[in-house]
Amino acid sequence: MSDDHEPRRRWNRRNSDGAAWGGENSTNNNNTDDHRTRSYYREPVQISAEFRERIAAAARASIVTLTTFSLLVFSGQEVLPVAWIGNVFAISVLKPTLGGTFLSARDVFVPMIPVALISWAVSAALSVSSTEVYRIVLPFVVALFAMVVFLCPWPHLTMKNLMLLIFYLVVSNPLSLKNVATEDVSSSIQDIGPFFVPALVGTICIGLLVSLLVHVVMMKFARSTTASRQVLILMRQVSHETNQLLLSLTRYMQSIGKDSDVARQARTLIDFHTRRRSRIIKRLVDYLPAMRTESKLGLSNEGIDIDAIEAFAACAKKQQKHAELVQAATTQTLLGEDYTSKNSHVREVKEIISENLGYVLERLALEYSKSETVFFFINASKEDKEQIIHDLQHSMDEYLQAMRQAIHDAEALLQNNDDASRSTAGPMIRVRVTFLALFSFIHELRDVVSATKATTDISGKVAETAIARLLSCLKMKWLWKDISKRRLATKTAVGLSLASLWVSIPYLNGHLAYTQGVWVGVTVASISLETTGAAYTKALDRLWGTLIAAAYSLFVDKVFHVNAIAKLLTLTLITFISILVSNPNRPYASRYAATSVGSILYGSFDNKMLVDDYVPTRIMLIFVGVTIFLFVELIIFPRSSRTIVQAQTVQLFEDLEQFFYQSSKSCSAISSVSGKDEESNDNFVDPLWMLRHGHKEVDVTSSLKDSVSAVKKTFALAKVEMRPGTLEPSLGMNVSLDDVGYDRLLSESENMIVQIDLLVVTLQSLRGYYCQISKEHPVRDLQWPSLVSASLLRIAQQLSEISDEFRLVFPHGLFRPGASNITHIIGAVSLFRRFAQVRLSILADVEDRHASYLDLDDIALSGEGARHTPGFRLTLALAVSAMLGVAQGLQNCGRHLERIVESSFPLEEEVKCNENYGHTTAIQFGGSGDSNDS
Repeated sequence: MSDDHEPRRRWNRRNSDGAAWGGENSTNNNNTDDHRTRSYYREPVQISAEFRERIAAAARASIVTLTTFSLLVFSGQEVLPVAWIGNVFAISVLKPTLGGTFLSARDVFVPMIPVALISWAVSAALSVSSTEVYRIVLPFVVALFAMVVFLCPWPHLTMKNLMLLIFYLVVSNPLSLKNVATEDVSSSIQDIGPFFVPALVGTICIGLLVSLLVHVVMMKFARSTTASRQVLILMRQVSHETNQLLLSLTRYMQSIGKDSDVARQARTLIDFHTRRRSRIIKRLVDYLPAMRTESKLGLSNEGIDIDAIEAFAACAKKQQKHAELVQAATTQTLLGEDYTSKNSHVREVKEIISENLGYVLERLALEYSKSETVFFFINASKEDKEQIIHDLQHSMDEYLQAMRQAIHDAEALLQNNDDASRSTAGPMIRVRVTFLALFSFIHELRDVVSATKATTDISGKVAETAIARLLSCLKMKWLWKDISKRRLATKTAVGLSLASLWVSIPYLNGHLAYTQGVWVGVTVASISLETTGAAYTKALDRLWGTLIAAAYSLFVDKVFHVNAIAKLLTLTLITFISILVSNPNRPYASRYAATSVGSILYGSFDNKMLVDDYVPTRIMLIFVGVTIFLFVELIIFPRSSRTIVQAQTVQLFEDLEQFFYQSSKSCSAISSVSGKDEESNDNFVDPLWMLRHGHKEVDVTSSLKDSVSAVKKTFALAKVEMRPGTLEPSLGMNVSLDDVGYDRLLSESENMIVQIDLLVVTLQSLRGYYCQISKEHPVRDLQWPSLVSASLLRIAQQLSEISDEFRLVFPHGLFRPGASNITHIIGAVSLFRRFAQVRLSILADVEDRHASYLDLDDIALSGEGARHTPGFRLTLALAVSAMLGVAQGLQNCGRHLERIVESSFPLEEEVKCNENYGHTTAIQFGGSGDSNDS
């Protein structure tokens, strides 16, 4: 930039306060032609897709509320009473799609019938007994049913809280109406009648039907709410992201070694499209059950092939793990690897790779796009499909041959040059991993297309009679042995039995609750969840929703005291607003506020009470219910998800240590596997046969299987308990979980588990190769399994040192302060930085062995004597990449643990200083200082 050229100001945003309307902007730069700075200006407003989704969800909920109350209220409540219950169930089952709403309505309706019959029978049996017997028996009855509901394993019993609510309403209502302390009150209350249960079921069914009807009506419009429509949109998005990913990878391969700027931009696009593709696939998979339901009901769009869509989704999920492997190989440079601009050998090797693979990859991407379109998006003839698949296979063969030629040309350049072969070991590993991942990505589509014909005849054996399904449900084992389910059932039973005392005790029910004592038990039945954090959050949300609904109900009653139509419209309005402004992470408060307004306005009418009298009693009873449940949750059955996360954080690294020890032991035994006298297996013509199919026939030791299972179980438990742990009340008895730090730690752990699975596959493949290659094959002389085993052992030893240090600073096995000071904790956590040195040493060993490998003429050059070498070397590249990936993940875990200590561990209350002025103490962070921290 020349001295006389000043940078032009493009935006003038310093005075913007973010308001919808800004003030007059007095700063007008004459060097710009921006007319927005002359006078009053308006901040840009962006209508996002989320806003449109919120408007649609709020509109559906308000229409459901308006329709439900119109049908149940204005038709008279003599036949179908308690209209607000129908609205509660209608809003509860309402989902964004027709199929999702039907599945939710089915999960309510199917168990509701037996629950209603059982509760009707129990209520009738208790009603014929004396009131004293009813009072005594009721707490035990509701506790027993709560245990049965939460321990029942039947698949359709998913909405257990709602089923418990129905049972409690039916069983406790008769006693609440006749168990009144004063005669004046009891004389004004009417009995619920003998047909209350059928009427209640009818009211709920009306609400369910209204929720379904709203979606059915939307089918007549262009933007219907069917799951099949959403699935088709998501399929096109997945296809678009896939094409963009392949296009970005093509640009990357064509520019490496030639244009670094284009290569960096392509790496960014690869990373972006891979992550975005993963998110879209998750949404697509979530819609599949609803789409299948719509198809069975005949409500899906015409011409939709359900089997083809499910095959597309399954293929996309399998492809995603290969896409993430491509992402890791192309966007992450290995520690210690030379850059293109600094090493001429690296640049020359990349140029050779680019010349051989660039344009071949472009043709492969084009053929893939054509094949995907023909098989999943258009109705093509059989001849066209066969031609397309033939062209795809031909492109795959060309890509395979181009890769072989690229490796041959690159290694011919590197032969007899130790410095060049060592400096290019890292890029060659990444190139092989990229080729393997991309070829497997394309092959997934090839496998799905080939298996399409074989899977079309499976539907005949899916049919199952209702009696067979019933018998299979009866044979299921109950959930008593599941500790978490048993605790949930027990605490709910205890809480509900305590809450039923507000119905059983006449003083509480008559003087304090005024016949509304059932609300205490209804609250307990509604907020009982498996984890403390989730239950605590739901309890607070219920209180906030009750307060908002109470204030709004008082306002509506004062303004529109006798105008029923105005009340109904205001009820519709609050439903729309509540759903519109709901928090996606905590939607219960808004949904409960929307439904509680109707239960207050029409519940007071059902009980012949004024709203002014009904609202305070309602708030008090819900507060009592929340207090009872939290007392049971926090005092009687204490459980901390936060403590579980802290324990699994330490346990994970010990399990990883055991895995690497077992994998090192298994790998060291590969070299002793005796091969065949002659090589005569035609499967090895395909270098990927062992990695794709052959490894499945190779067994691993039970110790290795158990270690992998232990790592996955520990991670799964920490992931499940993470969200409830952050929601638990913080009373100063345990440090709070750092959301960002633990989220990053779990994300890194999940990536490491993916690499661990790849590592196990490579160990199986290596063993399979050694079983097939001849005893005299030159590859045996290089002892590659010994190198891999030593690398795995190096990682295990570093984890052992970390675990030993953790044992000293966290003697209770919990990642939290208390047993040691911050200095010692940071010293233990800093040991993870040594994995940088571990990664460098592994790569250095691989570079040395790679140079020795190239010195073997019959290995470096393609020929009949090296038939197994291509697939074998791909497997080695994948194994090294997986080890380096796990080591890098462990190093990143150390950084996340450091953040957790920094942000959530408290400061020392006292800083002890040395009395001698000027005396300092050297602090050693975990041993020698020769570790290279990147």
